Formats: sequence, C-alpha cells, structure tokens
Amino acid sequence: MRKLCTICLLIASLAFAHAADAVRVSGVVDGKKLQLTPELQKRLTEESVKLLASCSNTVIQPKNTLENAKRKSHLHFTFVEPRSFDLGTEKKTGATGVQVKEMVLTLPLSSGGAWIDSTQFRWYCSKFDAKITQEMEEILRSAQKP
Repeated sequence: MRKLCTICLLIASLAFAHAADAVRVSGVVDGKKLQLTPELQKRLTEESVKLLASCSNTVIQPKNTLENAKRKSHLHFTFVEPRSFDLGTEKKTGATGVQVKEMVLTLPLSSGGAWIDSTQFRWYCSKFDAKITQEMEEILRSAQKP
C-alpha cells in the first residue's frame, strides 16, 4: 500500500511538472529581459487565448516574419506540444482550432500584433479587444517591478 501511494505521488508530481513545462514564456521590453515567474507565465498564457480570440484582423503571412517580430519589445511563447487556439472574432475557415507551436506578441499590445507559427501556416493577428489588452499589459507591468 505504501509503495502504491509513493508511485501515485511520483506520477502526480511528474504530471504537474510536465504541465508547467508545456509552455515557455519569455519577453523583452525596451531591450530588458522580463523576469517571468511560473505564475506570470501561466496568467499570460491564459490571457493570450482570450487575446487571439478577440482579434478582428487575421491573415496568413510570409515565413520570415516571426523572427522579425522578436527584434522589438515582445512576448515569446513556445509550446512543447502545439496548443489549440481560435483566431479572430469572425471564425474564418481554417482560423479555428489552429495548432500553435510558437507565438510572438509585439509590444505594446494596443498597437502590436501576434505572429504565430502553427502546424500548417504562419499567421498574423491584430486589432485586439482593448479590455483584454489592458489586462495583459497589467500582468507585464507586474513583471517589470523590482
């Protein structure tokens, strides 16, 4: 019985660690690397789902734009396994259930965009809901505090 409990605890801790490692979030603002705790990374990932669903401009872009977006202030999301996102408010064909491997959000979000590398295409999304943009900006401000 004791061994069974030990094995269950081990499996639960490994599953938790894997879930935490499922996405890696980093960022740069004005040339300074953001210090993002696991909790901030989780919150930013959750808000990014809402952000992408709220955009009113969604298009397929050329392949090289993701790297170009990293030259500015940005948030960079890397998913260990592709994560499903719905892109845009219009729910265009092909823009729902997009399997995202990597994403760069250029900052500030109010004038920036999302550059997305999916399993099928590269996407660009912009014109986000102002309330969601403000919520993400607030999370970013907390990451910049000493």
